[in-house]
Amino acid sequence: MKIVDISGIQVKVKLIKPFKITFGEITSSASIIIKVKTDTGIIGYGEACPFEPVTGESISTEMAQLSALTDALKEIDPRNIEKAHAIMDQVTQGHAALKAGLDIALYDILGKDSGLPVYRLLGGNSNQITTDMTIAIASPETMANEAKKFVSQGFTQLKVKTGINIKSDEQALKAILAAVDSDVEIKVDANQGWTAKQTISILKKFEGTNIQSVEQPLPYWQHEENKLIRHAITQNLMLDESVHSPHDAYSVLKNDEADIVNIKLMKSAGIFGAESINKIAEAAGAPCMIG
Repeated sequence: MKIVDISGIQVKVKLIKPFKITFGEITSSASIIIKVKTDTGIIGYGEACPFEPVTGESISTEMAQLSALTDALKEIDPRNIEKAHAIMDQVTQGHAALKAGLDIALYDILGKDSGLPVYRLLGGNSNQITTDMTIAIASPETMANEAKKFVSQGFTQLKVKTGINIKSDEQALKAILAAVDSDVEIKVDANQGWTAKQTISILKKFEGTNIQSVEQPLPYWQHEENKLIRHAITQNLMLDESVHSPHDAYSVLKNDEADIVNIKLMKSAGIFGAESINKIAEAAGAPCMIG
């Protein structure tokens, strides 16, 4: 089997309502649908969804790079995913989201060729996961109502976006805790919007509640302060924007910076890179969340 053609189609989906986080207000989601054709007739599909504040890439930069990666990957066996990544890394550095879209398409081909779903290809024993629902930044009352709505729909885990105004963040967390039962797990995601002092101060106020973790409170490059936070709070510290690669995962875990790592396929260049991050975290005794 070999790759004979690769194409990408830009799509933009308008959100039902705006989604506000520290990076700004998001009104739509743009991505590139990747289509990889083989000489056997099997077609693999993937999706590249760059988010410039995190990956440093946009739809236009990824589309501009697609032709170069297409030329490099033609004629190779799409089931040799490690080789495909080596070739892509030789052609260009970065462009993790585009590589993720291609990677997902290659796993799609591998699954179709073998007759197995991807979770079986990866050695998994279950095709079920627990997912949370994310509450965007809004007024405390609105965020509490969102929390009640999601819990009534059966969700047992909530992720609460914070990071713009520390006082409003505290009020929103109090309102959400009052609105849901104590068995609902709450994760707080500040998206790099807090300082170390703010993080420690606010998390200490919520010790003993169902707030289980805080995600990426500091700018991605502030590593030493992560250690300070981690040893000062009782909740788990999760890192997201600080970890893009297996090298990042090794560094932050070796440096005692995180309890949990948030893996995102658009940061890790797809499933192949995500698996590498997961293995490093597993060896360090740290669980991962898939974002």
